[in-house]
Amino acid sequence: MALVVASAGSAAAASYQVTDLATFAQGHPVVVRGPNSDGVGAAGGKVVGSGGASAQRRGFLLRNGTVQMVAGLPGSDNTVVLGINDAATFVGSSNTATAVRAIVGASAGQVRELAPLPGDKGSVAFAVNNLGIAVGYSSGAGGQRAIMWTASGTPTALPGATGLSRATAINQRGDIAGTSGPTGAPRAVVWRAGQELVALPLPAGQAASEAYALNARGDAAGYSAGRASVRRATLWPSTGGVVDLGVLPGGGFSVAYGSNDAGAVVGISGSSAGSRAFIWTQAQGLQDLNALIAQPAGFVLTSAMGINAQGMILAIGHDVDPGHSHGGHSHDDHAHFPVRVFLLTRSGGAR
Repeated sequence: MALVVASAGSAAAASYQVTDLATFAQGHPVVVRGPNSDGVGAAGGKVVGSGGASAQRRGFLLRNGTVQMVAGLPGSDNTVVLGINDAATFVGSSNTATAVRAIVGASAGQVRELAPLPGDKGSVAFAVNNLGIAVGYSSGAGGQRAIMWTASGTPTALPGATGLSRATAINQRGDIAGTSGPTGAPRAVVWRAGQELVALPLPAGQAASEAYALNARGDAAGYSAGRASVRRATLWPSTGGVVDLGVLPGGGFSVAYGSNDAGAVVGISGSSAGSRAFIWTQAQGLQDLNALIAQPAGFVLTSAMGINAQGMILAIGHDVDPGHSHGGHSHDDHAHFPVRVFLLTRSGGAR
């Protein structure tokens, strides 16, 4: 269902048309990823009104207002889709009787397992590029190890990782982003195509970091944190250096979850009104996405999970608490509200 469009901010700022994609039940963990180039999202959770055991979480593809359930591995009671490419090939994880196993599938085909490294028991896949190369981790007695699967499903450990490691993003030329290091002090890392691991720099005063997103030119995005573990959205340009993206006014934390080829970054930030979805661009800085859609909209966007090359944004949020104005309360813990998923499509301004 398409909602009202409204301009906001300066003439150079984008405004967005919002499409309601799905609503997930409260009380169940919800994961949302995407969108791909066609605006298709991927998710894991329990859709409101769906049947089945209350504890079961399922994977879903979200497109054009339809919700398609992803069948997990046989006997699975918990499946989640964690990545999707432009051909709607998806990856994720599915519980089995003995361990969590990575999966890969297509919207019109069957899901198959992505095996862990020899000797390991478990695996999870977080991302897949348009060549069908997937990344994630393999787990066993030695802990978690960052891994890559070829399009045919052959697993290979990524070189140079120490401690616990995982690969979370891959672009079309084969650059990979992820995390490596000891528990409590992870470091954001990249493996440039065909090269060894490179630890990304920390902003001054920060002690840990993780990378969640990687665009076509190799910019990584995620967070960095200090000794107090307060997270700050962070961008690592492929040309070098590190950028603290800051927080919305009144906020104390932020995390970046997506970045597109134009360099726009999206994520979540604390604010004086609670957790809010943001977009950051070099031209406009950090902006609350709620300020770029019609007000009042009857809902609040709390986190932006990804952005594609066309500038479409996949975001989550919830209905506005009756009796409160949009964003009008400062500590909004809405675990009791169903989680709504939205696709934001630009109606003007720069990407």
